[in-house]
Amino acid sequence: MAEHHAILTVGSTRFDSLVTSFLSPTALAILSSLGIKTALAQIGASELPTGWTEGVNAIPHGVRVEIIRFASDLEDRVGQAELVVSHAGAGSILSFIRPTIPSSAPQRRLVLVPNSTLMDSHQADLADEFGSKGWGTVCENPEALSATLSSLGKPSSASAASYPAYSAKKVSLILDSTLGYS
Repeated sequence: MAEHHAILTVGSTRFDSLVTSFLSPTALAILSSLGIKTALAQIGASELPTGWTEGVNAIPHGVRVEIIRFASDLEDRVGQAELVVSHAGAGSILSFIRPTIPSSAPQRRLVLVPNSTLMDSHQADLADEFGSKGWGTVCENPEALSATLSSLGKPSSASAASYPAYSAKKVSLILDSTLGYS
């Protein structure tokens, strides 16, 4: 991949504060310093900050930003990104784990930001588990996103995280059990 690419995904929910933090001049300048040239912001039901529109926006801080609400090919796009900033929803995390990119590509990185506006702490629990295993960097709240991005450093080919193997059968068994089909 010639261009380094980042994605923000908030799933289908509303997570205004994360969208605002990702699209802030500070965060975009940090992304640029990390070598990111293009960014996709999948914003779901979130409100856009003033000055932003859906579609391709001007190139602030050298980062070309495309904003979409939803995309049927989001998982494919996530699979080609070197950096994914995501709410800590299970579906978005699975989208990050499933795809594979060439081993010659820079290390893929995941930043998880739990959405505390949801009714329970499942996103915080998932983020903490991923963080404890070294599978992602946990950003406790959207306001800390710029500081978290700053701590990442430029991507490298060395010491790529060893993510758990994706198994559609395991996911299916868990869902069947949870829904009472087994």
